[in-house]
Amino acid sequence: MSAIPQSDAREWRAAYTRYTTGAILLHWAIALLILANIAGGLVMTSGLLAEDYSFGMYQWHKTIGLLVLALTVARILWRIANPPPAHAPTMTRGETLAASAVHITFYALMLAVPLLGWLVVSASAAQVPTYLFMIDALPWPALPIREAVSETTRESLEAVFEFSHKWLALAFLGLLALHIAGAVKHALVDRLPSLSRMTHGGGLARQPSRRAAPFIAAAGFVAVLAAGLLIGQAKTANQAATSPDVSASGESAQAQAGNWIVDREASRLGFTVSFSGKSLTGTISAWSADVTFSPDALEDANAIVTVQTGSIAVEDSFVGPQVQGADGLKSGEFPQARLVLSDFSGGAAAGSYLAKGTLTLRGETLPIEVPFTFEEVEDGTAMVKGRAEIDRTAYSIGLSNDPGGSYLGKSVAVSFDLKARPSGT
Repeated sequence: MSAIPQSDAREWRAAYTRYTTGAILLHWAIALLILANIAGGLVMTSGLLAEDYSFGMYQWHKTIGLLVLALTVARILWRIANPPPAHAPTMTRGETLAASAVHITFYALMLAVPLLGWLVVSASAAQVPTYLFMIDALPWPALPIREAVSETTRESLEAVFEFSHKWLALAFLGLLALHIAGAVKHALVDRLPSLSRMTHGGGLARQPSRRAAPFIAAAGFVAVLAAGLLIGQAKTANQAATSPDVSASGESAQAQAGNWIVDREASRLGFTVSFSGKSLTGTISAWSADVTFSPDALEDANAIVTVQTGSIAVEDSFVGPQVQGADGLKSGEFPQARLVLSDFSGGAAAGSYLAKGTLTLRGETLPIEVPFTFEEVEDGTAMVKGRAEIDRTAYSIGLSNDPGGSYLGKSVAVSFDLKARPSGT
């Protein structure tokens, strides 16, 4: 194939125009987002990413994928309103068909890969919520896969979706290599200003666009995001409305069998756990305690603490929704946690003690040690403070989400600050 004769350059340039401005902007915006997401996906799966950043990158990966999906819809609508300029007159029929096939495949992947990513998130047992730009007010809904199929089917679908999402995303790179090779061939061998067609240079005439095209493309982009966000908002509101109110459960329960009555209003029971490089504080609002304790009779000391698991909460938009779920406390099936302490001993420092016993949580009963301090003031009131470490994975909490503790800490520190009075007062 020979270069275009100089004598025909003027006539040829009049017929060989560059793309419309809207097509150019959408082309490069989508291309940059796709390349950024592929690079991010490779980093996420390489194991090289610092734990403090892994969770955030996963969430931004989802946002970028959804933006690619919405922009692709806008790009398709733009292309319908503004058909692309004709191929160069020097291209063979085979080259024209190959170029068209590459473009069609690009569009198919631009739709399929984000949709498969959405399916992966929806089928995942982790149930990590999706928020556009990691903003709580912009929830993106999960597709109802977990509710529609059995656990075995869900696991199979998740594996298929993950495999397809990964390898079709990598197929972008192979297709991109063909795309670049074709452009370079046209520029160096055929002497065609093909690269200039998708930029604002090269001296090529600009293909005019229809006046309604920007509105049509923008409407497609907005429609995709708005539809998802509206459904996400509705699902979030419905979950909040149907969640049982357990904040008052056990509120009146007091320790009557022991020799101390815990003042619930003046006491605090809570926990902390690390998440994505920061410390999260959780609250436990419904609990009761039955305590028998005297520093002079440790052999007779015992304590039973009962917690309504549905009252356990974390003020975090990502962790909070999972606390009560199947990968969390599973409070619908296991509504109570029970701490039983029966082996008490004195500590090294004055006023310090160690209690040993068991914690039953999510159907698992395991040994636990609770170091604490006991101080009795002049009016007979006792102040008790302590802290115990619990391995959440030992109770099958967060195993689907993060079994290795990459971003959600495996150790949960439960702390208490109690005020109690003698039962006879």
